[in-house]
Amino acid sequence: MAQYTYDEQGFNFYYFLISVLSLCLVPVSIKTFYSLYKAGAGKSTDICQCQTCQKERKNAIDVKPSAAKKLLASPKFLFLVIGWIAVVLLTMQVANAEVKSVTWDPYEILGISEGVGLADIKKTFKKLSLIYHPDKAKVGEERENEERFIDITKAYKVLTDDDTRKNYEEFGHPDGKQSFTMGVALPKGLVEGNGFFVLSFYALAFGLGLPYFIAQWWYKSRRLTKDKILNKTMGLYVKELKENDGFKEIIYILSGSKEFEEAANVRAGEDKQLNAVNNGIAEELENRLGEKFDRLGETVPAYRRKARTLLYAYFLRVDVQAKGSKTLLKDQRFIVDKTIHLLQGLMQIATVKQWLGTTCTLMELQQQILQATYPGEPSIKQLPHITNALLRKYYRSKRVHVTTVQQLCAMSETERKQLLKPLSDSDYLDVMEVAHRIPKLTVKKAVFKVIGDKIITTGAIITFILKLKNGEVTSVEASNKDHEEHEEEEEDEAIVSPDDEKKDPNAKALPMAHTPFYPNEKKPCWWIFLGDPKVNRILVPHKKVTDIVDEQTIKIPFPGPPKPGVYTFSLFVKSDTYLGTDILQNIKLKVQDPADLPQEDEVDDSISEPEEDSIAGQMKMMREQGFATALAGGSKDKKDEKDDSDSDSSEDEADYVTESDSDNDK
Repeated sequence: MAQYTYDEQGFNFYYFLISVLSLCLVPVSIKTFYSLYKAGAGKSTDICQCQTCQKERKNAIDVKPSAAKKLLASPKFLFLVIGWIAVVLLTMQVANAEVKSVTWDPYEILGISEGVGLADIKKTFKKLSLIYHPDKAKVGEERENEERFIDITKAYKVLTDDDTRKNYEEFGHPDGKQSFTMGVALPKGLVEGNGFFVLSFYALAFGLGLPYFIAQWWYKSRRLTKDKILNKTMGLYVKELKENDGFKEIIYILSGSKEFEEAANVRAGEDKQLNAVNNGIAEELENRLGEKFDRLGETVPAYRRKARTLLYAYFLRVDVQAKGSKTLLKDQRFIVDKTIHLLQGLMQIATVKQWLGTTCTLMELQQQILQATYPGEPSIKQLPHITNALLRKYYRSKRVHVTTVQQLCAMSETERKQLLKPLSDSDYLDVMEVAHRIPKLTVKKAVFKVIGDKIITTGAIITFILKLKNGEVTSVEASNKDHEEHEEEEEDEAIVSPDDEKKDPNAKALPMAHTPFYPNEKKPCWWIFLGDPKVNRILVPHKKVTDIVDEQTIKIPFPGPPKPGVYTFSLFVKSDTYLGTDILQNIKLKVQDPADLPQEDEVDDSISEPEEDSIAGQMKMMREQGFATALAGGSKDKKDEKDDSDSDSSEDEADYVTESDSDNDK
């Protein structure tokens, strides 16, 4: 029979609670502190310290609290605090609790020590029997004496029987080795008088709560794509995105994202504020670019009109808070930040359909979002303190248009100071610091190669090798001839593993980008792909790279064209952060017929003949010429047979070549 112990005091229940709470609290705590660590580490990065970035960063703190403040105000923090307090209290309860022993000990019952003789056991039993026998009990103590007498008798029988005593001493039980089970019960203080509430709690927790949370997790996982975009939003993108869509059409598509309906819908009383923002947008478009702002009608959902308005206001740098409220500014920051993520969904669709123009428009749209500039405006406006009024004033005096950062950097110091004359010395330093902060890439080398072949043939897997140099960073380049001679060999070796791009572990990372109006910090990256503008098609999908500090070699494998000829591709290197830094360069790919491959040199891979006097030589002769010839020492007959064998092999080889040629002719 199994030994069963029921935990009536609920002592083991505390262990159960500590285990369950720890399983929940430990991973949540690790994840939370890791998020705080990442947020703190991001602040220590080399971020832009210009006056505009510092000002906007300070304003963002008022609208969007820090990660620590956000955590303190979240239900997760309350759960962590209460949970860890409960673990501490339960641990103290377990540490200070007294566990009552339920072990049945015959020696303790008889009041004797282990190892006593049989005579002493009988003597003790007789003495206790005279005291606790039921017939000798006092009035009112009959029941207690009876129970005590039963224990004494049972203990006496166990210790006087040799087999039973041996089982007890070896296994702790008179019947031998026993199985052991234990029940975990709730504490009596929790159950007594509260049975209904305990059962109700269990019903709510396991009957309703657990299925509800599982259903919520399943619903959320099913409604999102692997890129964390709502399936309804992706369905809308597939339906509305067209091949020739421009800036306005894409903004309209983005504003219809279901994420904006769920998190930034129109609130009560926001219609007047949004109308004021629309008026500001219309005025800015008219004054800057002479365009008319098309307002959406009432048939368009309110959330879509709001998202579109806030996006236009962001591009034109219209102060939403001045015309609306702090809540409206918070919604604008959410929409702008979410738009960067949603653009990846649109880009996936355009890439799958190989739409070159649409893909370029989407990439340029991300640049415009990060720099808060409207299409058609000069890219020099991404620098701090550069305004349309400053540019117009310089144009009227010098009759020279300066529209790009590259033009500003190429100017002489005198001309540059003349352009930026209205700015203070600190503002001038801000402009130049950000101008030099922007990476300036140039193509150092762009070639096509095939592993193991000197030419490119039809159907081969081609590796496009692109070497980019950041012109802003100077590096010490070796000028000896040996380096130049071995450069091609190093690149050929690199093709063997196209995905293994070697990077110097000691190389410095690029600083964070200058994005004063974007709600978060951003590291500069680049998209690299091949396309054909004549047919508006992407030929090789884009690859994203980052941290091009000095030089970096990018390798992109792709299947070659099926027909021989000379193909003209366009190389696109597009920044995902800065305007006016893209590279567009035509490169040619010559594809030849496989028959043009040069013949490979014959390699002698035969094994050297063993010496005739050696054991290996004797064994070889026995195999080829028979045992008798080997004993004869391999005379002239051996040579004749060898010549015959060579002639036979030559005839066989001639027959193989002829057959192969005939097959080719067929």
